[in-house]
Amino acid sequence: MPEKTLKIALVGAASLLGKALNDELAISSFAAADLHLLDEEDEAGKLTSAADEARIIQPIEADSFDRCDFTFFAGSPELTLKHWQQALRAGSRVVDLSGALADKPGVLVRAPWVQEESLTFSQSAPQATAPLATPDLQTRAVISAHPVAVLLAMFAIRGQHVAPVGRMWATLLQPASEYGHAALEELHQQTTNLLSFQSLPTQVFGAQSAFNLAVSFGPGSRVDLFQASEAIRRQYAMIAPTLSAALALQIVQVPVFHGYAISLGLEFDRTVSFAAVMQALAGSHVRLVTEAGEFPGNVQAVEETDVQVLVQPVDTTLPPAQTAGVAQAGKRDTARFWLWIIADNLKFAAQNAIACAVELNRLRPRGIVQ
Repeated sequence: MPEKTLKIALVGAASLLGKALNDELAISSFAAADLHLLDEEDEAGKLTSAADEARIIQPIEADSFDRCDFTFFAGSPELTLKHWQQALRAGSRVVDLSGALADKPGVLVRAPWVQEESLTFSQSAPQATAPLATPDLQTRAVISAHPVAVLLAMFAIRGQHVAPVGRMWATLLQPASEYGHAALEELHQQTTNLLSFQSLPTQVFGAQSAFNLAVSFGPGSRVDLFQASEAIRRQYAMIAPTLSAALALQIVQVPVFHGYAISLGLEFDRTVSFAAVMQALAGSHVRLVTEAGEFPGNVQAVEETDVQVLVQPVDTTLPPAQTAGVAQAGKRDTARFWLWIIADNLKFAAQNAIACAVELNRLRPRGIVQ
């Protein structure tokens, strides 16, 4: 007897993340699902596409989640909090991309790619267990882990295959698209207005973001970089194995539209082979850039499925005048390495959310118990 077609609701379909998730679902194992695009009243009626077909975004109504197998929440945290219980009551399983359910009892933070790597690593290091609870038949809602937490946990685990990682610190260069259409529009308008000597709109950032770098904004901002950093660090601690290095993280808001750029420092407890580090970091979802001349930037990240990584050794025993040449050579054995990581923030978030749904789908009851 053929399995019934899944019914999926995508809440927040008009958002940037919702559009990315819509696109990724169309090429995923859920491509044949009956997909319903939902959003708030002021977004309803907008024309979009799903699986190369024109679709109209529908408003959320009392019966919107009836018979839904999965509901993805890709809009604002407020939208998630308003409707997630409605989806659960209708029998749907929930995947939250907004982070709104972080403090809700029984809602697990999931990063299936990281958990798969953790399982492989724990086979060689049994004491390196992941503290994260795993879903079971009773799991009805999960949070799709923040893409940066997923990336950093992934590289922490892969580094441990070479030698224990003593320290790990990162600087995330965060794009405007992390805060949706309004942030993109504000960055665009600020750029235009600055060039024409006009006043700046500041409803989202609360200050100038165009042609500027910032690690914090004032009280009038809707962007809290410290809170975002703490959320990523908490999730990293939840999904990374216990032996992974503690994470020091700072977020810098940069005047670009799309794409993560992360400068990540890895310090091993001893000198290790550059070749061994390269071999360990390579793998699924990662493309290593082997020449510094091919330095990827955030522009190259957009619409790229894989994360791009450039690895550079750091030798602090050499005089400063010589270290640049060594870094360019890129083949020296040392205990310290810089990783330059580039990823499409929206695509990567969507892919992790779909992996969460695949994980839940494996646990979904099938058939009739006799």
